Amino acid sequence: MSLQLLRSTSRLGIRLRHARPYSGQSKGKVEKFHQVVDAFLAEAKAKKIATLEDLNRYWQCYLEEYYLKRPHDGIREYYESLGTQVADPGISPEAEWNRDSRPLTFPDAAVVGEAFLHHETREVNKGGCISFQGETYEVSAALIGATVEIAYDPMNTETITVNYQGMAPICAHKVKIGAFCDRKPEIPASMLPQEAETSRFLDLLEKQHQESRKRAADAISYGAFRKDGE
Repeated sequence: MSLQLLRSTSRLGIRLRHARPYSGQSKGKVEKFHQVVDAFLAEAKAKKIATLEDLNRYWQCYLEEYYLKRPHDGIREYYESLGTQVADPGISPEAEWNRDSRPLTFPDAAVVGEAFLHHETREVNKGGCISFQGETYEVSAALIGATVEIAYDPMNTETITVNYQGMAPICAHKVKIGAFCDRKPEIPASMLPQEAETSRFLDLLEKQHQESRKRAADAISYGAFRKDGE
């Protein structure tokens, strides 16, 4: 028995039972219905039905007018086993269905969908995350160290549902590490070293040197005014 199927049916209040192999008497209703389907297919072949729409239309007619309204021996045998006499021509499936006064219950579609999701358990790490199929999912810091149940669709694991007793379900997403969390993030262009076009220090010295030479050229030389040749 599949553990996943057992979990799904138990969530919906369904008791799952399997028949033993090669025990036709325990699957008589199913096998009888297969015989009904085979008989219809033989009639459909004789009718030379060519389209799926026509096949479905004739199948509906076959079910309602032949299978459901015709008395079944199985129903007669069931009541006779209980000691109840059934008058001819017997009871049809449609009549037996209408005799049942119990109200129909229709489960919520969301409940049914959640029941058939896959379920596993995970432990929330110190970062408030869980690991699933090699990926990290962010849950909640309030659940650090707790064992939670996850529900997921195996065909779509971008998000998973995390359930913990006493808390509303959490929709967990994959943790996506961006560029700013990389070990070697890309340095912004404004912070990159740029090659200098000139040396401001040498430019300053050159300017000072030119000013010094200019002052020297404008200075008065007293060498030609020596007294007595001194």
